[in-house]
Formats: sequence, C-alpha cells, structure tokens
Amino acid sequence: MTTRHSIRHPRLKGLMAAALLGGVALTTGCSSTAGGSPGRAAESGSPAGAQELVLGQPSQEEQEITRWDKTGKFLLTPQKVVEGKPEDLQELKDGKFAGQKVAWVYVDARHVGGEPVKGPMIMENIGAETDGGSRATPLLVFGDLSSRPKDCVEDDGESVFNKGESHTRCAPYLIPAGAKVGKVTYSQGYYKDPLAWKVP
Repeated sequence: MTTRHSIRHPRLKGLMAAALLGGVALTTGCSSTAGGSPGRAAESGSPAGAQELVLGQPSQEEQEITRWDKTGKFLLTPQKVVEGKPEDLQELKDGKFAGQKVAWVYVDARHVGGEPVKGPMIMENIGAETDGGSRATPLLVFGDLSSRPKDCVEDDGESVFNKGESHTRCAPYLIPAGAKVGKVTYSQGYYKDPLAWKVP
C-alpha cells in the first residue's frame, strides 16, 4: 500500500523526484495515517457496475472517508483537468520523465453527513485515464513543480471538513506527452467498480 499525497515545501531549485506511484491508487481504498486509524473509502451503498458521469457532476452516492477515527460522508465532483507541457518536468532532471507531461486533476468534496473529519485524503482514491484507456500515474515529488497552478490545493493533514462545507483539492498525474486525460475515476475498493467521469 502506498501513500500518494505530496509534501509541499517552498519552491526549491533542483527538485528531485521522490517516487512514481504505480497505477492510480489501485482500488485499495485505504491509506496509512499517523496518529490515527487507517483512512479508508467505504464500500457501501452502490450496486456493481460503474456509473459514468461528466466533469462537474457529483457522485450519485455518498462516499465515506475516514481519518483519525472520524468518518464523514462526501459527495465528490471532479471539476477540471489542467494539462501541462513536457518541458514542465525538465526541472526534475530525470530522464525517466521524457515523453511525459503532468495533468492536474481537481476534485470538489462536499461533506454531507457523518462526523467532521480532519485532513481527509480526498485525492487518495482519485485516478485518471488517458483518452486511449491507459492509467495515469500519480506523481510525488519533494518540493513543488514551478508549473503547479496557483489554485491547485493538495490534500493536507490540518483542514477540517464539517457538514455542509465544500473544499476543492488537486493532485498531479503523469500521462504521455501526446495523450489527453479522458476520464477521472474514484476507486470504491476491491469489490466495486470505480466511479468514472468523462472529460469533455
């Protein structure tokens, strides 16, 4: 099991790639959280078979997300995808990024029930697929890419989500330079198909 959120520091020169996490949180539905019980995406409430929506449409079912022994119910709405350029990755100074680019995926999470949750990992089970059907790869770096959009706010461990509140989170994914993101997905665990949103 891997943790896919990045640790942000002030922008540093000579950024170094820390890890490329394989797959897209591979339907694990869980994460490790320091000082509390493992975070998880619940596996209740929807029949087998994925629903497919379009960006801007909320999930039809509430998704439970737990952190620090608190469980909230959320409606998730992928909002947009901002694709970068291959040269954005040159500052990482690593040849394994050749022929790839970054796609920044934004997801709104509205707390609609359950307990207030501190630092829910909204993006942990979010993934992306290219228009050719290949999975995008979550990108984790020490520091921050200078090309990161100013409105791209990543998951953090401090923000508290209370009922009725809505917050947008964002994370970077790697795709081939010549591809586009065709879908944003949300893993619901091993036993249910992921939710999927088409990218126009």
